Amino acid sequence: MFAEEWPLMMFTLISQLAIGSYILLVLVRSILAQKDAPSAKRLTSFGFLAVGPLMALALIFSLFHLGTPLGAYRSIQNLGSSWLSREILTAGGFFVLWFVSYRAYQKETVGSGLGWVTSLVGLLAIFSMVNIYGTSVRPAWDNANTYITFFGTTFALGSLGAASFIAYGAKGSVLSPEILTILKKVSLIGVVAVIVQLIYLPVFISGLGNGVAAAMASAQLLSGSYLFPLVVYGVLSLVGVGLLYYGLGKATSTKSIPANVVYLALIMIVIGEFIGRYVFYASAVSVMIGQS
Repeated sequence: MFAEEWPLMMFTLISQLAIGSYILLVLVRSILAQKDAPSAKRLTSFGFLAVGPLMALALIFSLFHLGTPLGAYRSIQNLGSSWLSREILTAGGFFVLWFVSYRAYQKETVGSGLGWVTSLVGLLAIFSMVNIYGTSVRPAWDNANTYITFFGTTFALGSLGAASFIAYGAKGSVLSPEILTILKKVSLIGVVAVIVQLIYLPVFISGLGNGVAAAMASAQLLSGSYLFPLVVYGVLSLVGVGLLYYGLGKATSTKSIPANVVYLALIMIVIGEFIGRYVFYASAVSVMIGQS
């Protein structure tokens, strides 16, 4: 993989962690606020705070991919025709709206409406990312798998991120059965996101094998030298979401969430998604290769 793709890889992963965590935190807070507003604020406040630095870090990584980082503002001049411009606008917009919504949530001056608007802008940022790759000259990217991978990672990392932030916010306190039920449902979102990605992988590789030369070259890489990393990615991802569900299942109305188990689950799925994203970049062969 070319060195200049590392900042892009980190940008996509960290921004998807930030956006996914934010969306699921908004979901949890919206549900809890109707039943127990003080607990909703206490459990989600740290997570909402943490999303900002994560997104800021992602945006910093994105600047390293630009030839002239100080001229990044010029990249939004082609909104009508450039998915890159739309990505920059929506990712930056998500960061700005995160700040506004975080301050509002802290002051409790608004309901969940602003949080859902911010979530929508975050999803538009992911959609813009996907379409940048969907218009490339690499068949492995110009594929439905990119949508499944990017949105799947957003919700897989998001469920683990939100659960970890909430476990930290709980600080060993005992939670009500209603709250635990909500958190278990959030963990199931992560389980589904991981399983959908893994189920589609064989379909994706098979489709590449029936495509043009560049697609077949990617299929050979995925079924050959990158097969073992893909297996490791799948195992870590499944174990990660499984650990999360197990950890939340151990909590009861008299026993707190085992935070260390939740943190371990987050670490495992982050490593797994990192490996999967590396393979995503490294296995994509351009149709221009081999042409004179």
